[in-house]
Amino acid sequence: MRIGIIGAGAVGGFMAGHLARAGTDVAVLARGPHLAAMREKGIRVETRGETWTSRVTASDRAADLGTVDVIVVTAKGPALPAIAEAIQPMLGADTPVVCAMNGIPWWYEYKRDGGSGGPIERLDPGATIWNGIGPQRAIGCMIDCPATVVEPGSVRHVGPRPGIFTLGEPDNSESARVTAIAKVIEDADMGAPVTTAIRRAIWAKLLINASRSPLGVLTGSTERGLAENPETLAVTLAIMREAQAVAASHGIEVSIDEAGQSDPSKRSLHRSSMLQDWDLGRPMEIDGIVRIIQDYGRAAGIATPVLDTVSAMLGEKARAAGI
Repeated sequence: MRIGIIGAGAVGGFMAGHLARAGTDVAVLARGPHLAAMREKGIRVETRGETWTSRVTASDRAADLGTVDVIVVTAKGPALPAIAEAIQPMLGADTPVVCAMNGIPWWYEYKRDGGSGGPIERLDPGATIWNGIGPQRAIGCMIDCPATVVEPGSVRHVGPRPGIFTLGEPDNSESARVTAIAKVIEDADMGAPVTTAIRRAIWAKLLINASRSPLGVLTGSTERGLAENPETLAVTLAIMREAQAVAASHGIEVSIDEAGQSDPSKRSLHRSSMLQDWDLGRPMEIDGIVRIIQDYGRAAGIATPVLDTVSAMLGEKARAAGI
């Protein structure tokens, strides 16, 4: 199986490095210093006491990489409209696209019970991604892989467990294509559980992202630091409860382990991906992680006052910084 990785930053580099080490044919679409480093030295991966370097085929032009069997997009939401156009030379007639990203994905309403069945303007203005990639290609993916780019061409995984990529079809079916992709990932020493409830997995992660990532940007604190401060901890728990209520309006029940969430020893010193974007002056995934919950809440008549306040401050901070 030939796999294309789009956006080989922290998570994409981690996945590409593992797959290549396991012998998978990996084609990476990247740019800038990261691309130059991968071409010269390969991808260096640090994870759970191990360090190695894997060689991959890499280019900033999809036409150079050619058609692949599977595409895994690990880029952030703001980059997806441009990516939808850029990856066309890599798409075969039936090439699935694994959307490995945080937040509500662009395909979320596709075949959702009670949903619109179409694109979400907030996440996909003008249906650029919907029309460019096609929702029938989409495979959902919930990421549990805390990682950072140490320097161009080098990524560090900071979790105690292997990187985990939970996969699922938008229609909640058990498909041969998802099973095949999961096997390749697991053969590369990563986790790839398959679920028939991918939206529930997405919301479970979203409760964490929405409650920690914005506060990380506003305070500069690590995930552990947010739990150590009783006041920021109270805000994170309030946001989780608000998001939980919105998920329930979609028929999705997500439990909250408030005791575990309140225990600093169970949180890492990891700086969230949104905070890493802030540190680097890059656009943040505010729409997919924060504002989409507000949108769905308003549509269901569910108040989200704490998230509304945090969203307003986060948006103003981003605007002031020009991102």
